[in-house]
Amino acid sequence: MLRISAYAIATLALVQSAFAQDTTVRLGLDWGYLPYHAPLVIGMQEGYFRDEGIDLRFEPGRGSATTAIMLGESNYDIAHVNTTNAAVAISKGVPIKTVAVYQTKTAASFIGLADKVKLDGVDAVKAYSIGSTPGGSDQLSLRIFKAVNKIGDNDLNVVSLDANAKQAALLSGSIDLISGDGFAYAAIVRGAGKQPALFSLADHGVPLLGFGYSVNKDFAEKNPEAVKGFLRAVKKSWQTAVADVPAACEKARAELNLTHSQSACEDYFSGLISLSVSPSDASWGQQTDEMWSKLLGTLSEVGEVAPGYTVSDFYTNEYLPQ
Repeated sequence: MLRISAYAIATLALVQSAFAQDTTVRLGLDWGYLPYHAPLVIGMQEGYFRDEGIDLRFEPGRGSATTAIMLGESNYDIAHVNTTNAAVAISKGVPIKTVAVYQTKTAASFIGLADKVKLDGVDAVKAYSIGSTPGGSDQLSLRIFKAVNKIGDNDLNVVSLDANAKQAALLSGSIDLISGDGFAYAAIVRGAGKQPALFSLADHGVPLLGFGYSVNKDFAEKNPEAVKGFLRAVKKSWQTAVADVPAACEKARAELNLTHSQSACEDYFSGLISLSVSPSDASWGQQTDEMWSKLLGTLSEVGEVAPGYTVSDFYTNEYLPQ
């Protein structure tokens, strides 16, 4: 009988470990580097992804809609994207699936200057000019806001503005309101020494979902353990980031070359956290038929999703940390 000593077994295990290859995971981001990408920096520095056998590579994106399409084309394996954009892509046959949603309340808002506007109801919005970007996600949320509140096309004074022009237009007073992510523009306004006035569309009938993670279906089928490991690592990364936002911003500013000041970064990141499920909560990332049915039903009403869809085609919880 062949006998192998315990020493030989241990040595063999070390040799196998030395030659073991981590799974490379290509992560696509929703946009250029921003404060809420700080958890990725932390996860890399702390070795959370490496501990899961993952060699993580990530790069900035050009909008969630574009990233979702690139994910379906296998340019990425996993993507951090706005869930609403992922839903529209899936409905059009892009082969991706949402595996976690941590921002269950949309940040879509109208943002103005507190000393210039009074946003005390839907009718109040009609009195102001609104800067919105054609083709942007804020335009979709604006369409849904109008549909659910029975607002006619001519009842709002919407002015088309390039995304890069909205901030200057608001601060200069050439536009009364802009549409976009409330936490992001509120931080910008406060950074300019002014106080923002926010009108959250989620509080007025818009059931859109915010950020989460989606996967390329083929990659997930071939590498289910890598997807599970990624979500375990990224959840741990979020826990560390949320526990010390100033430290998270310091690291993100250094590693990602953010243009945000330290205080602006903290303001920006804290705004997203306030709209998100705590990463220390057991329900972090969890999705339900109810939230997806509301989202898809609303998107169907405005023609973004064709009727006859099956909710289970859009999401799964099978890869989430237990």
